[in-house]
Amino acid sequence: MDVKHPRARARGFRKRSLGLVVAVASSAAAVLTSIAVPQVASAAVPTFVDGLAQPVFSADSSDWVHDELWVESSVDNDGDGKLDRIHVDVTRPQETETDGLKVPVIYEDSPYYAGIGPGSWWPVDHELGQPPTSKPRQAPFETEDTSPTISTIYESTWLPRGFAVVHSESPGTGLSEGCPTGGRNETLAGKAVIDWLNGRAKGFTSLTSTTEVTADWTTGKVAMMGTSYNGTLPIQVATTGVDGLAAIVPISAISSVYDYRRSNGAMINTNTNRGGDQDVLAESVYSRADQEICQAQFARMRVEEDRITGDYNAFWDDRNYMNDVRNVHAAVLLAHGTNDGNVKMKNAAQFYEALKDQGVPHMFYLHQGGHGGAPPDVMINRWFTRYLYGVHNGVEELPRSWVVRESYACPARQTSAAGDQANTATLAVADSGELTLGFTATIPVTAADGTVSSQTRVIASIPDSTHITLASAVATGAGQRVADGASVRLACGNANPTPYPEWPDPKTGDANLNLTPGGRTAGGLLRTHAGGSSVETLTDDATINPQNLVAAASSPNRLVYKSPPLRQQVRISGAPSVSLRLAIDKPRANLTMYLVSYPATGNPTVITRGWADPLNRNSLSHEDPMAAGEFYPMRFALQPTDHVFAVGERIGLVVMSSDNIYTIRPAPGTQLSVRVDQSSLDLPVVGGPSALIRATCPVQARTCP
Repeated sequence: MDVKHPRARARGFRKRSLGLVVAVASSAAAVLTSIAVPQVASAAVPTFVDGLAQPVFSADSSDWVHDELWVESSVDNDGDGKLDRIHVDVTRPQETETDGLKVPVIYEDSPYYAGIGPGSWWPVDHELGQPPTSKPRQAPFETEDTSPTISTIYESTWLPRGFAVVHSESPGTGLSEGCPTGGRNETLAGKAVIDWLNGRAKGFTSLTSTTEVTADWTTGKVAMMGTSYNGTLPIQVATTGVDGLAAIVPISAISSVYDYRRSNGAMINTNTNRGGDQDVLAESVYSRADQEICQAQFARMRVEEDRITGDYNAFWDDRNYMNDVRNVHAAVLLAHGTNDGNVKMKNAAQFYEALKDQGVPHMFYLHQGGHGGAPPDVMINRWFTRYLYGVHNGVEELPRSWVVRESYACPARQTSAAGDQANTATLAVADSGELTLGFTATIPVTAADGTVSSQTRVIASIPDSTHITLASAVATGAGQRVADGASVRLACGNANPTPYPEWPDPKTGDANLNLTPGGRTAGGLLRTHAGGSSVETLTDDATINPQNLVAAASSPNRLVYKSPPLRQQVRISGAPSVSLRLAIDKPRANLTMYLVSYPATGNPTVITRGWADPLNRNSLSHEDPMAAGEFYPMRFALQPTDHVFAVGERIGLVVMSSDNIYTIRPAPGTQLSVRVDQSSLDLPVVGGPSALIRATCPVQARTCP
């Protein structure tokens, strides 16, 4: 059944002449000192203050030039006998039309602009290895009209700073041809847009037109940016090594689709949708008017993605962008959340590690939240200023890793107000060097009655060692003041990440903890081995919410092992791993492992998770059967993370079978048995084993358990 879609009008470039001639100028200065807030000038030129692009161009959208076109890709993915055309819109400063100004481009490629369908999801309540062979076709859904404007997400931020913004609808979506696959055709479609921006590909005024349009208004320098699928496409395009792609900012992005849909051979869901897979996503974003031309590809996907074994195969290898990561030369500012239950952290960690290995300019913003979460604006501005405009702003000398720290582990970044001050955006402080440009300051404000409340403001500039300029005035109310000596600080949060030299932290070393008996209630996680042979068994029950299993004082459906209470904070940075000697009583079973923080009082917190198919213990691409009741060694990594365990907490490992949220849910009853005396947990501890020893050993102990 066709999905109704408004047809685009055949459009060329709409050009405006505003008669104001400006010259191109640029200047570079020191990093980390100020963000100016200038008024729009009568003769705008690209302007940089202390290495940051300034908003000196018009912010009025009626002054901007808006263009629409279709770029010809290099593939005929939908098999209609002609190269697929990709729908593109452009928004650029008026000076590119009136003055001959050439500007770089911020480019977002996405399948989402025309809307997302309801999806036709795979059932997840069935026996392992016995999925349904078919499912209903997705129901028709209403789509958005993306002509002549595809999106306006970045324009108000980047046009005033002297950049153009380009959007394109990825294959099979909106007014673009081709099919959504997550594969090579999507990669080449995004590459074609960058080729068009550099004069190497053709653009046309409509889907069928032979009238060409060119991009004579750009320098050819391009940055791709986006979140989720929109962040994955920049990685895909960067792996082509296309000339002109100078920088990317992938947020919550996928680096290997297998590691999005599978984990160590196990089929996994996202935390919000059960029964998703690559075919489901492709159908969900399939919003082009012709709803039949891609159906054969979707049918092949449903077979090739293999929901029987979950093994890695040619289908997944075609969607493994790590295969071509050696071609990446664009500077990468990567962002991800340690609690992203949609795109798991492994995707970011393995991509970032590869960038480090091959010397690509790189930086990692890591927050404690879930899906989404861009770096602070100042970080992105500095990145684009350096790599699109070529301003040497010192970004290469900054720390590589910026982690949003827990409140109880927040480093002191504060100074004091110097004298009583009121109704001011320029604040006198004892030492401005304790604060950071573009971050958000928390400022205590004393009211006329003596009560104190906090106000937050972005630090817009740091003009000297004893002053900061805020984005707007504080203490503006009657009788309000910032009192002399008040602590002006950077509170830990997404706006104020903590810098580290690199990620994982270079001081990280694996610290081994052994499981000791008692897992039905709480066994131990100790440096010493358990004496003698010890077997503990759990019974799978996928109907139970895993959080209930984590919190239960006793349960037959999970095993839990805990460290002694911590005497010092312990930071982990990287991927924990679990070594088990495991037996199952059926041919197949899920294996789920949670790393948990257990406070002295209150509810436990899951820090990271891991899932596995025990049959894939030796290889992701084939299964090795397990004889019922026989023990086999296996080692699986959990999702990478960065976390500080607080003083008094216990580090916990929870072992269960099926995960009600993330895995296939077979009928209850499968039993998993663990040789506790031959099983252990490796933690990537900052400071290595000695740091963990100091945190877990009693003060007077001669030996440490």
